[in-house]
Amino acid sequence: MKKHEDIKKLLLPYLEGKITEEEKNIVEEHLKVCDECKREIEQYKNIEEGLKMMKLKEPSKAVWDNYWLSVYNRIERKLGWIFFSIGAILILFFGAYQFIKEMVSDPQTPVILKAGLIALCFGGVVLFVSILREQLFARKKERYKEVEK
Repeated sequence: MKKHEDIKKLLLPYLEGKITEEEKNIVEEHLKVCDECKREIEQYKNIEEGLKMMKLKEPSKAVWDNYWLSVYNRIERKLGWIFFSIGAILILFFGAYQFIKEMVSDPQTPVILKAGLIALCFGGVVLFVSILREQLFARKKERYKEVEK
């Protein structure tokens, strides 16, 4: 004979029909004498009936239209920022290149300033590449990318 706690663990599988015939007979015999388990079975049945009656509300056309409009707006803004950023980066790099080229080719600029400018630019490029690489790899390995923000 199984203990009361063991049989309680079988109640939900019993309702779902996921127990053996022997376990089913044991649960049914226990239900004849145990009011607590009878109440629990009734509660499970009530919950199941309630869940069957629940239906998701279908969103209206206005809700869907608003949703898609917001999706398009977000895509447009992201594309705008991407192109803006690319343009700003190109202009800044070109300006920096021209400035450094003028400074390095000017014979009156001290050597230490030339070396400092070259080191500054080289460090900036290394940092930029490092951050870019980190961001690209972080996106691939991001654990929560499926979670909506």
